[in-house]
Amino acid sequence: MNTSKQVNVMVGLLMVFLVGTLLYFLWDSARADEATERQLRVNAERGGALFALNCRSCHGLTGQGPLERGGLPGVPLNLSANREGSAGQILALQNRMRDTIVCGRVGTVMPAWSQAQNGPLNDFQIEQLVALITGRMLDGAHDPLASELGWAHAVERAAHHDEFAPPKRLEADIGKGGTTLALDSVDGIKAEDVLRLDDDPVDGVYELVVIKSVSEGSGKIEVERGAMGTAASAHKLGSEVFKGPVLPGTTINGEIGTPPCGQKAAAPAATPGPPVQVSGTADVTMGDNFFKFGAQQNPPLEVTAGQAVTFNLKNGGNAPHNLRIAGPDNKFDTDDDTVSSPDLVPPGSSATLTTTLPAGAGSYRCDFHPLDMKGDITAK
Repeated sequence: MNTSKQVNVMVGLLMVFLVGTLLYFLWDSARADEATERQLRVNAERGGALFALNCRSCHGLTGQGPLERGGLPGVPLNLSANREGSAGQILALQNRMRDTIVCGRVGTVMPAWSQAQNGPLNDFQIEQLVALITGRMLDGAHDPLASELGWAHAVERAAHHDEFAPPKRLEADIGKGGTTLALDSVDGIKAEDVLRLDDDPVDGVYELVVIKSVSEGSGKIEVERGAMGTAASAHKLGSEVFKGPVLPGTTINGEIGTPPCGQKAAAPAATPGPPVQVSGTADVTMGDNFFKFGAQQNPPLEVTAGQAVTFNLKNGGNAPHNLRIAGPDNKFDTDDDTVSSPDLVPPGSSATLTTTLPAGAGSYRCDFHPLDMKGDITAK
């Protein structure tokens, strides 16, 4: 082989090597991206399992707090706003969520979850919860779909945890107004238990019922429908019946002992001042965690019976808030309630609530902080 041919062969081999190297790096980069995406989704799903075990008593089965059902004290976490936005916005949200999980929030029922603060979770488990909420890990990889898959896994894990052994199902259709349920088995259930009726455990839409009596011979139970902030609805033969729900605690973080992470101790409840007279319209500031009417926080309110009144709300805090006024039955989460529009007011946003109350005593509260943001309202 002459020198010219040798040179051509060497150049050809060199070109093959260079092209092969380029293709390898392109493939390897795509493989690395795929591995990062897969790792993020796995961690978000593990965050969903942690949520189902530790967090749903306050934040709900689906992570939507009071948007899922009334009375839940935890703020909504499963929101598109928590997994979408610029890198800076997501990073700021990550930091806030991480800080809240680590330290809890003094003055609320949110405890400190970090092992460094005598909680049960290690640092990486907390990062998995942050990935569930935001779809992002510490390495900066961001995938909103990872968060959505994680929340679906949280519902799946909760259903598995609450499942009877063997599973129980409805043996007959039941309408919205029926109070007698026929089950394939009543073993292990008793009066005063709470059950979850679920036509599709994956979608997170359900009804809670309270058992009034159990007839073991017939396999039927008498129940109170639409309990604990859920709505009574029709259910088909074969719908699953679960235990539930896990109930939230009532211990206020920082009320006793040393508050975690150097937070200030929970302030004692303020003594209500004189009633605030509201006529026509009233401007209300929502803070963390109080309603402020003028100079007073959570004051008793007085309105004129039969006269419409409008509350103009501004969220000046860092957490979502809203305003709910109980209707004539003076019970929250019933059909005669009046709720601000929108019913979730993000930080810095505004809302309104217009209502007309009959003569009598009632109550108002924030659905997201019902233990702190509440007061009495009287129509005369």
